[in-house]
Amino acid sequence: MSRTFVLSVSFAFLALLGAATINCGGSSSSGGGNGGGPFDVVGDWQLVFSSNVGDTAFAFGAINSSGLGAFLDFSGNIVTLPKVTGVKSFSGNLTAYAVNPNFFSNGTPLETDPAQGNVNSATSITGTFTSGTNPAGTFAAGPYFAITGAPVALSGAMNGKELGFVNTLLLTFNSNGTFSGGDNFGCSVGGTIAQEKSSDVFDVTFSNVSGACTTDTRTGIAFESKTDFFNVNAGADATYFYMILLTSQLTNVRPGVIVIYQ
Repeated sequence: MSRTFVLSVSFAFLALLGAATINCGGSSSSGGGNGGGPFDVVGDWQLVFSSNVGDTAFAFGAINSSGLGAFLDFSGNIVTLPKVTGVKSFSGNLTAYAVNPNFFSNGTPLETDPAQGNVNSATSITGTFTSGTNPAGTFAAGPYFAITGAPVALSGAMNGKELGFVNTLLLTFNSNGTFSGGDNFGCSVGGTIAQEKSSDVFDVTFSNVSGACTTDTRTGIAFESKTDFFNVNAGADATYFYMILLTSQLTNVRPGVIVIYQ
């Protein structure tokens, strides 16, 4: 999928934004009690905001079976949804993280906006949010077709790049879902990837094991794409695996994105 196509698809969501406030708090006649659901929301999604969250107006990513929804914009900033498990309504925070080492236009690397929303169906999520730095707004999410067909299993030697850092990674992926390797500064790393059913959604861990780095384990979510969104591989037609790492054992480590590619 080309970046141009992703952008063009996002404009289709602008109509949904106008309906988001109406849908939020409403009910559906389909499904079970209290308006239907729960719905299966595990998969790849794209997300559009009527007002920026952090500096993000459009993002693409995935939701896993635990309700974790994490998304990227074209600058490498991350936005997470409140927990979305497929039940009709949800509330919590939209949280935006600036790509390392940058800050948002408000001068901070983090923004948290209270939000509430509805899962209208297995292909539609809408909601509203308030913000202390940007105008209040609405959001809408719909399917994001990151790949055609099933994901390609990561196998053998692959390259890696963490957005915002100069080091590069060389990793070896095994058939049991583990990987190991290191970077060009002498840090040894390892981790795991676990596909959720047959979807393009993966739960991941990434650990600094030894060498020229502080030991740490980060966790997050990942999805596969055929698009080099951040030009880490000169835009080549290849398989790209986007790890969105959200948690760390270290307090000074921001959430970040590691791109794995052939």
